[in-house]
Amino acid sequence: MNSEFDLPTYDSSQTAPGGPAPAKPFPVWSGWDVILLISFAGFSAIFLGAFGGAASHILQLKVPAFKLLPRPASEGVFLVCYQAVLDILILMFIYFTITLKYNSPFFPSIKWLNHDRPYFLVFFPMGVLLAFVVLGVSVLVPTPVKPPIEELLKHPVTAVLFAALGVFLAPFVEEVIFRGFIYPVVERRGGKVLAVVLTALLFTGLHVSQLWGSWIGIVLILFVGLTLSTVRAKTDSLVPSFVIHFSYNSTIAALFAIGALVKGLPE
Repeated sequence: MNSEFDLPTYDSSQTAPGGPAPAKPFPVWSGWDVILLISFAGFSAIFLGAFGGAASHILQLKVPAFKLLPRPASEGVFLVCYQAVLDILILMFIYFTITLKYNSPFFPSIKWLNHDRPYFLVFFPMGVLLAFVVLGVSVLVPTPVKPPIEELLKHPVTAVLFAALGVFLAPFVEEVIFRGFIYPVVERRGGKVLAVVLTALLFTGLHVSQLWGSWIGIVLILFVGLTLSTVRAKTDSLVPSFVIHFSYNSTIAALFAIGALVKGLPE
């Protein structure tokens, strides 16, 4: 008897000889591929941490530009580069799993669908509104403990790199991972509600290290994750959640840049 973790199978008896090939199931990958993704991500994180730590040490010793940076700034540059490389490796794993292992087109398989609707015009303002809601609650309910991400944003170099990562790479990669690759497997097994909740929790877990000590920040990022996953469930497409995620991150980055120009970087 097949289970969620069995490889997808096809019944050739449903198609007459010479007729069209049977439609592939959605998603074409299985729960085992999600487990492999998690294992690959964990191994890559450990390997990159060890390799990157050695590379950072060598750069601080050999490269004059790195010597001029204060230690927190150089560590921030390393962390941003580490996250960018890890994101790209995970994205490549998902891409090759879909295209090579299952011989399926990448974008249609992750539900990167347009449906002939002006998604950008409809959902971009939702991301902007979400950013203002999150920032507004953060101001109204301040946390006594500064989360680690604030230390990262104190230095101009790391702040710019972190903003670039959050705008140009993170929205696409995170949407592909959580709502493009993991979401449909959970939905097929447990339904939309479970898929929405579980992917939102996993999305929150990814950001906990950045927000540790700020419980209101963790609750707010969970709210963001629930919003993105709910939109994915309602529209049956990855494009709307990506547009909201992109506009949300872009709005926060733009407001931070404006604040830095007016008041300077956070103390």
